[in-house]
Amino acid sequence: MQANNLIDEYLRVVKGDIENYYKDYQFLKERVKNSTAIYKGEPVDFLYQPLFFTKEEVRGFENLLMILNRIIKKVINEYRNSAKFRSYFAFPELMEELLLVEPGYGVDIPMGRFDIFYQPDASVKFCELNTDGASAMNEVRVLQKVMLDAKALNIIKKNYQLTGFELFYSWLDTIIKNYRIFAEGKNKKDRPNIAIMDFDGEGTIYEFKEFQKRFIQAGYQTVICDPRDFNYTNGKLYYKNIEIDLIYRRATTGRLIEESKSITDFIKAYKDGAVCVVGGLVSQIIHNKLFFAILHDKKKVDFLTEQEYDFIKRYIPYTAVIADANSKVMDSLLDNKNKYILKPFDRFAGKGVYAGRDFSNFKWQDIVARVRSRDYLLQEFVEIPGREMISEKEGKLLIERYGYLLGLFSYNGLLQGLYTRVGRKNIIAAAGESFTIPNYIIEKK
Repeated sequence: MQANNLIDEYLRVVKGDIENYYKDYQFLKERVKNSTAIYKGEPVDFLYQPLFFTKEEVRGFENLLMILNRIIKKVINEYRNSAKFRSYFAFPELMEELLLVEPGYGVDIPMGRFDIFYQPDASVKFCELNTDGASAMNEVRVLQKVMLDAKALNIIKKNYQLTGFELFYSWLDTIIKNYRIFAEGKNKKDRPNIAIMDFDGEGTIYEFKEFQKRFIQAGYQTVICDPRDFNYTNGKLYYKNIEIDLIYRRATTGRLIEESKSITDFIKAYKDGAVCVVGGLVSQIIHNKLFFAILHDKKKVDFLTEQEYDFIKRYIPYTAVIADANSKVMDSLLDNKNKYILKPFDRFAGKGVYAGRDFSNFKWQDIVARVRSRDYLLQEFVEIPGREMISEKEGKLLIERYGYLLGLFSYNGLLQGLYTRVGRKNIIAAAGESFTIPNYIIEKK
C-alpha cells in the first residue's frame, strides 16, 4: 500500500468513531501540554494526524539533498575564492570576514532544515533553506512519541511498522565527529566541554535543555550560554570558569553581527580557531534567501554544470531581487499577483512575507511599491501541496483540507529526519497559522 493510501485509511478509521477519537485527541493534547514541546511559552499546536512515507520516498529525499549539497559546496568554494562572486551577496564587511573563516572540520553546512513543497508522485520544490539556528527537533521528538500512542493508529500498527526519527543523539555524534577532525594535531581534549550558544531570550530554551540533558548523559559537560558571556584568555575560551572546546551554535549570523561589539571575545576565538564552532558562520551564504536569486542568474553561477543548473530550474522556484528587476519582470509582478510571493532577504518564521493572492490589486501595488527599494525578493508562488486531514472545530473532529510544508533535517549533508507543518492559508509559518504533525516511515509487517 502506498503511503498516501494509508493516510486515507487512517482518515476512514477516525471517521468511524469520531467521538471516541476526539476524547483521545484531548488526552494527547494534555500530554503535549505537559511536555517540553513549547514554542514562545505555549504548547506546540498539532493535529490528530500523522503523515506516512515509504522508504522509497525517503531515498528520493536523500538524493535531492545529495545534489543540492553538491551545488552548495561549489557555491561556497566560489565565494571563498572570488571577490567578484562575493560582491553579489553584498554582506557587511565584518560578516564577510567571518564567513571566510574556515570552520576547521571540512563541513560547511553541518546542520540544516531544508523546507520543501512535496506532492507524492508529482512535484518537489524547495521553499527555503534554514541553517543558522535551525530548530524544531524537539517538536519532532515529542509529537512522534505522543502520536504513536493515538488509539486511531492501533489499527494501522497491526499491519505496519511505524518508525520515527532520532535527532538528538545523532546530532551529538555529528558534532563530536566534527570536533575530532577540528582537534587533530591541536592538543585538544578528547572529551570536549560543550556550549549550546544563543542570546538570552531567543531560541527555544526547552529544546536547548533537551540537547543539554542528552549531552550530559553521554558524559559531556554542557552549558547553555549567551555569546556575550564568553571570556577569551590566553588562547582559550571560557564561560564563567569552564573552558569551552565545542560550541553548538544556535545564534543566527545576523544577530551575531548586530551584537558584534558585545561579543568580541567569541569573535576573536572563532577567528583564531581556538574553539570548534558547529556550525560555522559560512552557513549564512545559503541561509540568506538571496541565495536562490543568485542560483537563478546563470551568468553568476557559470561554474555549475548544465545538469546542476537544470536541477535549479526544476526544483528551486524562480527568484530575483526586486530592486534589480527590469520593466518586463515588474509588469508581470504587478499584473499577475497570484503568481508571486515577496520575501525579505534574511528573516524567518514567515515574517515580512507577502503572497499576492492574499491581497487586492490595489493593496498589492502598494506593497510592491513599499518593498521595491528594500532588501526584498520576488519569487514564483508555488501551490502549496494539500490533502484532507483530521481537524478540530467547536469541540468536534472533522476533515478539512490542509496545505503542508515538509522539512528535511540534514546533518553533515545526510538526511536525518522529517518535520511537517500544516495550515489552511497561503503562508505556512509560525508568524501565521501553523500546526505541526508527526511523520513516520512505514514498512509492511
